[in-house]
Amino acid sequence: MTPYSNDYREARTRLLAAAEAAGGWTHEAIPHPLAGADGGPLSMDVLWRGPEDAGRVLTISSGTHGVEGFCGSALQLQFVGDAPALPADTAIMLVHAVNPYGFSHLRRVNEDNVDLNRNFVDFGGALENDAYRAIDGLLNPSEMPEGALAHIAAELGKLREATDFLSFLKAVSGGQYEFPRGIQYGGSGPTWSRRTVEALWRRRLASRRAVVQIDLHSGLGASGVGLLMMAANDDEPHKALTAEWFGPMMVTPRPRSRADTVLGGYMNGAMETELAGVRVVPMTLEYGTEPGEIVMGAMIEDNWLVHHGEIDSARGQAIKARLLRAFYPEAPDWRAAVLERGRTVFAAALAGIGAPDFEERLNP
Repeated sequence: MTPYSNDYREARTRLLAAAEAAGGWTHEAIPHPLAGADGGPLSMDVLWRGPEDAGRVLTISSGTHGVEGFCGSALQLQFVGDAPALPADTAIMLVHAVNPYGFSHLRRVNEDNVDLNRNFVDFGGALENDAYRAIDGLLNPSEMPEGALAHIAAELGKLREATDFLSFLKAVSGGQYEFPRGIQYGGSGPTWSRRTVEALWRRRLASRRAVVQIDLHSGLGASGVGLLMMAANDDEPHKALTAEWFGPMMVTPRPRSRADTVLGGYMNGAMETELAGVRVVPMTLEYGTEPGEIVMGAMIEDNWLVHHGEIDSARGQAIKARLLRAFYPEAPDWRAAVLERGRTVFAAALAGIGAPDFEERLNP
């Protein structure tokens, strides 16, 4: 039976049922204050398998970007069904639906229009994004007539040609904190999801010696390809270590300052900060879906719909359907590739964290 589900409620129900049937998992539901699209309750769910006092923990999180939770939830459900053997002194923590509101309501952002991977920042510091300010009117239009997306794509193409790639990326995707109804809004303070997951880390992970984190995403890259991404400098031991585990990865050097930061506010980076006494190896497993212009267009359309349109209209439902498929394709070959890659990555992560010399090599 396929591990893919049709909505948040089905995905959550199936995962929890599978964990109960498999045995050996404990479950904690952390209630969200708002209701789901079906009127039912929402929660961030935490599943734990292995010793409560394990020194090493593999954590796998899904749904940081709401609608991307369909892909991540399927991978978590497959993982529970596989029931892999645990190395000694090792536990697994699955975090299902970091952003349950976006998962249920088919939004990439949360209930406050916040992109959670731009929210984990120091709100006491400078957070300007002048480059975004200049294009907010383009990316966040009040009207969306026929042909609007083609016009936006053309204007973004001109901007791309007129500047270097990193400056373009920072303008369009780097996060902004000035326009609450805009694209890639990072918020005005820590969101419910941020506060909740940080508290979870403190409760469940702060006493561990090492944590390997994999956050599951979709929507960026070549279709069906699961790319592992990580921030690390050349002299950090986990860069070489994970290269041995997984093979080629996308590793970017850590920014030296806020000015050097192109994409700031990531949850994975916050885990390293929050668990200062723990050796954290944080990675993102990102699956490509559609070409970038289609994914960005779906995000822009959905943002317009929520703030200016009618969600329950025929047009509104068509926009929601396009957003869903931009991050959760129906193609059988795509879905099969996602599962195969996930199984390989999770097996390699467990083998790596369970190696006898893992901690020695992580702490040379």
